Amino acid sequence: MYIWILLGAGALMVLGAVQVGLMIGVRPDAETLHYFSPDFLQRALEYERVSLTCYLAGQVLNAAVFGAASLLFLRYLGADYRPSLKEAAGYILLFLLFLNLITLPLDFYRGFVVEHRFLLSNQTVGSWFGDYIKSMIISLSINTVGLTALYLIFTHWPQRWWVLAGIGFSLFLLLGTYLYPVIVDPLFHNFTPLKDEAMSVEIVDMADRAGIEVDEILVADASRRTHKANAYFTGLGRTKRIVLYDTLVKSFTPEEVMVVIAHEMGHWRYNHIVKNILMSIIGTFLSLYLLKVLLDLMGVTGGLSIIPLALLFFLLLSMISMPFQNGISRVFERQADQEALSLTHDSASFVTLKQKLAEANISTVKPHPLVKLVLYSHPPVIERIQAAKQ
Repeated sequence: MYIWILLGAGALMVLGAVQVGLMIGVRPDAETLHYFSPDFLQRALEYERVSLTCYLAGQVLNAAVFGAASLLFLRYLGADYRPSLKEAAGYILLFLLFLNLITLPLDFYRGFVVEHRFLLSNQTVGSWFGDYIKSMIISLSINTVGLTALYLIFTHWPQRWWVLAGIGFSLFLLLGTYLYPVIVDPLFHNFTPLKDEAMSVEIVDMADRAGIEVDEILVADASRRTHKANAYFTGLGRTKRIVLYDTLVKSFTPEEVMVVIAHEMGHWRYNHIVKNILMSIIGTFLSLYLLKVLLDLMGVTGGLSIIPLALLFFLLLSMISMPFQNGISRVFERQADQEALSLTHDSASFVTLKQKLAEANISTVKPHPLVKLVLYSHPPVIERIQAAKQ
């Protein structure tokens, strides 16, 4: 029991640090006010507070549901309750459906109401629910199969289950990273090749200078849903591609778009996706082993109770490890920024890009250090501008 108390206390400390940072806030300094107006900074602060409050509430709600389910399973079904595989899959599916219903009001408020309040979304209610249902079906399918497989492995191989589960997750992670861009992404966006021929020539030239081969630069029709601008690097092997939101291509200068592409090339050149996969695999094996030790101490050696216990364990552990994970991510993003500056030699466009992206996405440009430490996977905007100026 004391291990669960330590995990819960650690997770509460992390979430509490975010709450403290939100309450204290950061007064804008002269440099921040040089790049952003007071009205924008106030609006960004309000958006951050409501968004992160929803996030914190969601984490607490999930932890409460997983914790209650764990207690109910152990008390009324017993630590070693072993239904058939079909029955176990049914229990798991029903539990996940219940979890989706419990979190739906908060998801709708955060994903629809808040985004419309701050004029970031142009989705209708029907469109939002269409995306929500598609996402729910995908997650229910994957999670039901994955958790049922975990139950099967745990029941039949009580000593080696964590190794087999780690191998299974690793294979799924590799396959999922490879297939996501060609199976899941097209369910939510239509993709077209970048049509700007002059920019395409410049991209090929820049890729040659970077020593990498660019397979595809695609434009996603994000403007059907949002006014936000974004870009990302996805895929593995033959499915690697750089994706630009059409809002970015339409509203930003060609020089700024080239900085974005150069940044994504930086991720490519430094093999950040591969490194993230390797770290995820190592972290998964370590986490599964720790879960095995914990379950052995509790006397749980087989049975369906592993499902809510595992969900609670991984949720708490993910909260505790967020500062470490996001710290590594910020290092990767700084490397990609540096590569973008090296490839474009255009710090002026880099700075205006960060200004316009912040304004388009209503980003907090200088968060409280505690909020940055825990939640920021990217360096704050002001830090990125300062790095470009240097």
